[in-house]
Amino acid sequence: VEDEQAEDGDEDVQEIEEEDEEPGKPISDSLTRDLSAYRTLALRVALGERPDMALIALTHTLTAQLFYSYAEAGCLEVRPTVTPLGSHADGIEDTPLAAKANEAREAWAERMPRDVADLWGFIVGLDDEKRLALLGHCASRTVNALRLPWDRKPRTLQTADRLAGALALEVAKDWTPTVDSYLGRVTKAHIVEAVSEGVSEDAARRIADMKKPDMAQTAEQLLAGSGWLPAVLRTPKAETEQPAPVGAEDLGSVEQPSEAEAPETEAEDGEASFAVAAE
Repeated sequence: VEDEQAEDGDEDVQEIEEEDEEPGKPISDSLTRDLSAYRTLALRVALGERPDMALIALTHTLTAQLFYSYAEAGCLEVRPTVTPLGSHADGIEDTPLAAKANEAREAWAERMPRDVADLWGFIVGLDDEKRLALLGHCASRTVNALRLPWDRKPRTLQTADRLAGALALEVAKDWTPTVDSYLGRVTKAHIVEAVSEGVSEDAARRIADMKKPDMAQTAEQLLAGSGWLPAVLRTPKAETEQPAPVGAEDLGSVEQPSEAEAPETEAEDGEASFAVAAE
């Protein structure tokens, strides 16, 4: 029996050797997945230690999708979404503000290489200031602060308010209360309130007894140049509290778990979930 088992073992070894000697045969799909998982993990760790390269990789991933429509051109799983605004506000695409946004996009598009394969080299060749400007442009196109009755996102809107405050956003430079944009689409009480806030209480009392069409027209004239904005367009005061700066020595003193060692936790309401690297 032992002799038979030995002979069987010799045959198995011989078969393995013969398979290994087949010319041109690729490695198996399962082994390819195994090895590529290790390479992916190594890339994650290395990129996390090089914020300068992370900036390049992120800019490349966003630019490839926003200017070339190539989601597979980058290796970061970041998917930008640009929500059209025309269906939410009639005529918004014909405003000076929309023209400004289009001009910024066209200015970058003219500088882009024709082939997305050359995009990485283009971004690497930019100086830090221009690279940040490109990243800022790509990020700006994904902003969504829409208030929709069927899609309530209080935390998203809270973040939009914080962003507006940090940017010291001044919508009054590009938006004016007119009959078409606001006054003809709200109640008389809202019109009176707008004039009271934007002009004076006396002016509000003078229009209080008017019929709505006349009230709206008069309010438009009164509010012209006042800078008054409805609550939805107002920018909250920027938060004054700033986090204390963290020095390099502070970062070095904190031992961070490796991505492979990070514990897997379930995300609770309002908390981030730290995923295991091999996901």
